Amino acid sequence: MGEPGGPIDLLGILCVILGTVGLILQLQSAWDYRRLRRLERQGVEGEATITRWEPVRGQMRLYLQVSLPEGRSAGEFEEVMLEPVGSPGDVVPVVYDPEMPTRAKTGTRGDIDYKDDRLVVHLFGGGGGTLFVAGVVMIFLVRGW
Repeated sequence: MGEPGGPIDLLGILCVILGTVGLILQLQSAWDYRRLRRLERQGVEGEATITRWEPVRGQMRLYLQVSLPEGRSAGEFEEVMLEPVGSPGDVVPVVYDPEMPTRAKTGTRGDIDYKDDRLVVHLFGGGGGTLFVAGVVMIFLVRGW
């Protein structure tokens, strides 16, 4: 079909490289997408107290303590925002995962929007996976392993 080092072989190698890059680029988006989708579907609305905040590269990192309905503390989580939603000691609404309350997001369940991450995951993940498999097939056709 071709020979090693020929155009099909080089195109296969290029597809494998581009597919791998696409898959690596979407890893963080896939993680965020899964977390937000789970919170939106199975999350519990509650409250969290801002314990402290600090500036980070033009944004604010808030540290929040989730308060469970039983009155006990569930643990601290952090969230990076452009503007802080309050000062230390303020109580804010939060959606948290009942199995792991430190996996949380400020706001209500209706505020969660993971559609942007979904597009990136499907575009880079699906496209990257397709390119990777197509490249491997081209390489195997040429090299005959």
